Amino acid sequence: MHPIHVLFGTESNNSADLADRTGRALKGAGFSAVVVDMGDFAPEKLAEVRTLLIITSTYGNGDPPSNAEALHAWVMRKAPPMPHLRYAVCALGDRTYDYFCQAGKAFDARLAELEATRLTERQDCDVDYEKPYAAWLDRVLVALRELGARDATTTASVIPVEGPKIEHHEAAPGTRRNPVVARVLRTRRLSSPWSSKETIHVELSLGALPYEVGDSLGIWPENDATLVSAVLEAASCDPEAKVALRGVVHESSRGTGAMTLRQALATHVELAHVDARLIEATGAPAELVQDAHVLDVLREAERPITAQQLVDALRPIAPRQYSIASSLRAHPGEAHLTVDVVRFELRGRRAFGVASTQLADRAPPGAELPVYVHPAPHFRLPADDVPIVMIGPGTGIAPFRAFLEERRARGARGRSWLFFGARNAAHDFLYADELDALREHGVLTSLDTAFSRDQPQRVYVQDKMKAQARDLYAWIADGAVVYVCGDAKRMAPDVHGALAEILAEQGKTDLDTARARLQAMVDDGRYLRDVY
Repeated sequence: MHPIHVLFGTESNNSADLADRTGRALKGAGFSAVVVDMGDFAPEKLAEVRTLLIITSTYGNGDPPSNAEALHAWVMRKAPPMPHLRYAVCALGDRTYDYFCQAGKAFDARLAELEATRLTERQDCDVDYEKPYAAWLDRVLVALRELGARDATTTASVIPVEGPKIEHHEAAPGTRRNPVVARVLRTRRLSSPWSSKETIHVELSLGALPYEVGDSLGIWPENDATLVSAVLEAASCDPEAKVALRGVVHESSRGTGAMTLRQALATHVELAHVDARLIEATGAPAELVQDAHVLDVLREAERPITAQQLVDALRPIAPRQYSIASSLRAHPGEAHLTVDVVRFELRGRRAFGVASTQLADRAPPGAELPVYVHPAPHFRLPADDVPIVMIGPGTGIAPFRAFLEERRARGARGRSWLFFGARNAAHDFLYADELDALREHGVLTSLDTAFSRDQPQRVYVQDKMKAQARDLYAWIADGAVVYVCGDAKRMAPDVHGALAEILAEQGKTDLDTARARLQAMVDDGRYLRDVY
C-alpha cells in the first residue's frame, strides 16, 4: 500500500506543527501516513506518490519557504502530468500582506494543471489558522474515507498502523533545521535613552558561516526564565515532569524523546501566542485568544491541565529573522543586526518580545545563540555601476547599511540614494555618524530623512519621495534599482502608492499605466522589497 504523503513548507514551524498533527489525525483514522519536510523530499519522487497533502506558508514576495524551493521549482517547471495523484492543499498566510497564501495557491493550481485530482478545495488560512485548518482536515478525512469506500485497493485504503512516520534527513549546517552557534561580541543602543523606542545594534561572531548582503539571520530564541516560572506556577505543573514533543524544532532537539516541562517551555514552544486548543484544554474565556498570552489564559483556567496537555496545546517556537546589517567584506566572520526591543503592557502586566529582549537583556558578550542564514536571492545588489534607491525607515535601514558597506569595500562607483525615516532626529536617527562618513567618502550619494514628530505635521518617507519626485523619476529612468525594507502593513503600501504617483506625474501618464510600469520593474528585478 502507498502511504499518504504529508509534505510541509515552513519558515516559522507552524506548517511543520500542522503537518505533524495531520499525520497523527490520519493515524487515528486508520490511514498509513508519512510526514516529510519538503527540503528532505526528492521532487522526482512525487511521481510515485498516490495521495498528497501539502501544508505550506508563503515567504517574502509570494515565494515558497526556503525548504520548499526545490519542490516548488520542480512542480512549476519540470513535473510531468500526474493523473494518478490525489491531493489537497492547506496554505498559511496573513491577509494584511500582499501575496496572501501565494505558495499554496501556486502548488494547488499547478497540480490541477498537471491533471491531479483535488480531494477537497484548497484552504487559505489567516494568522489564526486553527479553525480553518480543522475544517480542512475534516474535509480531507471525509474525502479519504469516501475514496476508500469506493475502492478497496486505493492508495488511501484504511489499514492498521502504529503511527505516522516522520522522515528527516540531516540538514546542512547553518540552515533553519541545523543552526550553528553564534557568539555575541557586543551590543550597543542606537536610539537615545529619551526615545520612545529602544533600538539596539548587535554584533555576532559567525565563524565561517557565509552570507550575502540582503540575507537575513534567523535566531532560535529562548523564553525568559522568569516568564517560564510564572507559566509553571499558573499551570500548577511539575517543572520536572517529562513531556514528549510532537515535532522537531531544529537538529539539536531531534531524538531526545522526552524532556522536562521547564525545558520545553523555555526553548520549544511559544508563550506569546494563544491557540484555541489552549482555551479548550483549560476552559478559559474564549476572548483570550485575541488579546492574551499563555500566562493570562492559565491564570483564568477553569480546569486543571497536565504537563503534556499544556505542551500539546502550544505552538512550536518560531525562529526570529533579522535583516543582516553588515557586509562580510567589511566585517569578516561577523553579522550585525538592528533590533527594535519590544516591551509593552498587556492585561495589567509587563510583556516582552522573545528574541529582542533576549538580545537586549540576556545575551551579554560571550553568550551563544543558535542561528542560521536565510538567503534572500530576490534582494541582491546589482552591478557596481548601477544606481540604487533605498527606502528603509526605522530598522528597515539594516540591509542598506550592509549594501553601503559592501559597495564601499568593493570600490563600487554606482550612485546610491537613501530615504530614512524615524520619529525624532535627536533620538532615533540610526547610524547617523556612519551615514555622514559614507557621504563624505562618496559611497552614499544622497540622503533624505523624514522625522515624523519633529514638526506639527507628520512627515514620512513617502512625503520626502514626493518632494524629490523629479530627481527620483530621473534616477529610475536611468536604470536605478529601487529597494524597500520595513513595515509591510503601512509603510510599504504607502511607498508603493507614492512611487506610482511619481511615475504617473513625472511620466505624464495615468495611474494604471504607472502601476503597470511598477509591475514591470518588479518583473525585471528593479523594484525589490523585503517587508515584514
